[in-house]
Amino acid sequence: MKLNTKKTGWVGFDIGATSVKIAQVVRTESGCRIRSAAIVRRTERWAPGALADDRPQSSADEIESSASLCDRLSGASAAAMLPVAMCDLVQMDAPAAKRTGAAPDLLRALETETHRPMRDRVVDSWPAPLQAGKLNVVAAPRAWSDQISADVAAAGWNCRVLDALPWALARAASMAEGVDPAKPIAALDWAYGKGTICLILRGVPVLIRSLKDCAFQGVLDTISHGLRLDERDAETLLQKYGLEASGAAGVSAGVINDLLDQPLNRLTVELRRTLDYWRGVTRGQLPEQIFIFGGGGTLTGIGDRLSQQLGVRVAPWQLPAEDPAHSAHLPPACLLGAAVGLSAVAWEAS
Repeated sequence: MKLNTKKTGWVGFDIGATSVKIAQVVRTESGCRIRSAAIVRRTERWAPGALADDRPQSSADEIESSASLCDRLSGASAAAMLPVAMCDLVQMDAPAAKRTGAAPDLLRALETETHRPMRDRVVDSWPAPLQAGKLNVVAAPRAWSDQISADVAAAGWNCRVLDALPWALARAASMAEGVDPAKPIAALDWAYGKGTICLILRGVPVLIRSLKDCAFQGVLDTISHGLRLDERDAETLLQKYGLEASGAAGVSAGVINDLLDQPLNRLTVELRRTLDYWRGVTRGQLPEQIFIFGGGGTLTGIGDRLSQQLGVRVAPWQLPAEDPAHSAHLPPACLLGAAVGLSAVAWEAS
């Protein structure tokens, strides 16, 4: 496969329920680097009820605001991603005709699998490399994909691709320093509204699983109620002190650890269950490292805790800035992973 030789990626827009994230990456002699990035929080977070299939919400204001915070963006091409809560991500037997895309037999099989009609949804699929005869399929409401494309265009970019979370994370995880593409790795998207983990091999998302009751929102709610803090203050506390909160005024590490014991144990159980399942279906090909993306990656100390409990290296995903002098001004890299992965679509063969 011949890759695009351009050095600068497209502009990536990660459209989420709580914020819009923007990033652009470049390829340097030292590897991929973040050129520019920003996060704009929504004034009101989208509640699950706001994510109706036929009533798409606009993100035009947040897209324009995020771009205004980045003074080093270049190019007119962009890629964007829908909120993962809007998407059906399933693995299923390939239809008898072994077609991909929106072939009628695939749509019928997908309707049976998801128990919902597919006539007003955009659908894509790709083979599961470690499982013969299996397909990974993603479907999303067409009304939402049209809305996001229009929002990006209104901000002045040509939205050339609408991508799915597993592929965006697979590209980003594969950029991390020291990754061997021939060995499996995993990307844990521990996001505000949902936890998702992907097994990745040679840059391809092989297996995808949603983690039951493991949204990072649960961690924030626990701290918010337990310490009588606003949710955003709770988020700041966990980013600054995390599981080693002894430096926080009036809060000990023991209090934080006790409060988070239940939601973190739930996450550990779900991850163990996932790894056990993967061990069976891949004949033992487990990830050598798990990268944490999303808000959960900002919880100080979480990588060490999960590494000890799972027996696998776990760490928040990192990617350096192109200009080290700008590093302090960028959001935590783990929050930018999907947007970075979207920017990297520019380097794939057309």
